Amino acid sequence: MRNRAALFSLAALCALCAATLGGCTAQDETVSPQPTPDLSVSIAVPYATAVPTEAPADPDSPFVLDSEGRVTVLDDGWIDDGFIAVSEDTPEETGGGYTQLRLGAQGQEVQNLQSRLLELGYYRGGVTGVFDALTEQAVQLFELTYGTMQTGIATAALQEQLFSDAAPAYSSSAYAAAIGGNYTQLQLGDSGSAVLAMQYRLQELGYPLANASGQFDRDTAAAVRLFFERYGNQSDEVAYPVMQQALFSADALTYAGTTMAPTATPAAQNELTLSLGSGGTYVEQTQQRLIELGYMQGPAGGVYDEATAAGVAAFQAVLGANQDGALTQSQYMQLLAEDAPAYGSAQAAAIRAGGYTLLTEGDSGEAVTRLQSRLVELGYANGTPNGSYANATVSAIMLFQRACGFEETGVATAGLQALLFAEDAPAYAPASTPAANADRYYPYDVVISDLDEGASGELVIYLQTRLRELGYLDGAADGQYGPATSAAVRAVQANMGLPETGAASVTFQENLYSNAVPGPTTAMYSQTQDFETLRAGDSGTAVENLQRQLWELGYLDREQLSEDDLGLYNELTQTAVADAQRAMGYVNANGEASVEFQSFIFSQYCSLIRK
Repeated sequence: MRNRAALFSLAALCALCAATLGGCTAQDETVSPQPTPDLSVSIAVPYATAVPTEAPADPDSPFVLDSEGRVTVLDDGWIDDGFIAVSEDTPEETGGGYTQLRLGAQGQEVQNLQSRLLELGYYRGGVTGVFDALTEQAVQLFELTYGTMQTGIATAALQEQLFSDAAPAYSSSAYAAAIGGNYTQLQLGDSGSAVLAMQYRLQELGYPLANASGQFDRDTAAAVRLFFERYGNQSDEVAYPVMQQALFSADALTYAGTTMAPTATPAAQNELTLSLGSGGTYVEQTQQRLIELGYMQGPAGGVYDEATAAGVAAFQAVLGANQDGALTQSQYMQLLAEDAPAYGSAQAAAIRAGGYTLLTEGDSGEAVTRLQSRLVELGYANGTPNGSYANATVSAIMLFQRACGFEETGVATAGLQALLFAEDAPAYAPASTPAANADRYYPYDVVISDLDEGASGELVIYLQTRLRELGYLDGAADGQYGPATSAAVRAVQANMGLPETGAASVTFQENLYSNAVPGPTTAMYSQTQDFETLRAGDSGTAVENLQRQLWELGYLDREQLSEDDLGLYNELTQTAVADAQRAMGYVNANGEASVEFQSFIFSQYCSLIRK
């Protein structure tokens, strides 16, 4: 039960809504045009609009602001030299000793950041210590609180604000007061942080909205309409400033008595459909891709019209889907993929003939078994197909995508399967990989040997190049294993909890060329560990600990191990290790648990490869 004061507040709010919310129609609401944003260093752009914002005319500008309100920082020095992504009254001196964090950062500081964002309600992910897209989104929401540019970069000044006692909790009255002066009209087709904040709040109040994407789509419009109706006002799908003020108020009405909407599941998020009348960035991207592949003619106007529906129907015919002209999320993903078939192409014909459908992690069944058999046949995987699309299958698909020069998503679209099952599909050929994927810096075509100070040659160049890529080595990759290279190797070893020898063993190099290497600012362990290499035939407590960790991560089925197998490095254990190695990005997934492999498996970052 709400108290009497709250009821009086609600009555006043309803009266306000009757005078304003209820009259907020396109015909009788006068909306002042938004001023052209000042594209200076102190820019404050709290809300994106459907109208594209031109990039700065100055070619030396340190950032680019796109039509969705996203900021791409081109010059890190701009931020380091004084840009503050919070309010201007932020103290210049930050006593917390914070360092700037951004997408890709890892370590204890990221964990602290995530914990605080989670505590205040801006973040909905896990405290992983990895600055991922969800963390970036949460930082953008906190920046929105102060009405500043949403860079998604946690500067030292921003963290000073975030960790202060005055930091407002998401959806609190302090939060509403902080952003109250920044409301602008939002409608179908808009996107950005303001839309995302509104979607989060609608979900929190229980309104049926599965996908908080930052895109003002039809589902969002429907939720906005329900919010109007909840107050007994005329339905409207435009989120006027007064509507947002009511939405973010402490006494905002929940939907049908619900206090909290359930968290959207991945399955629910895939239910988004584009159809006649839809508008915005998704539609424009769809149209551009349909034009590029020959399914429709231009222009790409950003409105889902009859021509767009006809183009989508033609693409659906290739996929063997219902040709209703409405694009599902699954079909949207396949359309935008690099392997999408062009209209009338042999690849399109192969998709129709093969009856391929989108397969991704978590799928199972005969189609997955057939996919795995083909991957084994071409050498991208080994073992027995089991019909379960898990990490090992994802890793194998990524290897095939790498061989084709595609983005390594691990998703088997219908287009990719047509290429995989083609007679001329490329078999796994390590020697041919460096030319197409030089950025991987992995010596596929040479035999790795132990390296130490004083060594020279091609292997040293590979090693130095990878160390430079990871940020451990500043000097040139000159092929000479000198003191600088040795120091860089010791730094990696220290971060991984390995003995700091400065020597690069074969297993160290294999791990270094994988995706399981911490950055210079990340320490997996605070002290040296005592791992020993484990291989087939070994037994004991160390093997049992490894097995337990593997089944915790989903790579080993506990039910398949008898009591006699526990603590014995058998074939099941070897296969599980190989699967985990592929998930970590090992090319030579030999099933041998090196000390480097174990340093990752037993660290907090092992959750990144959890099945």
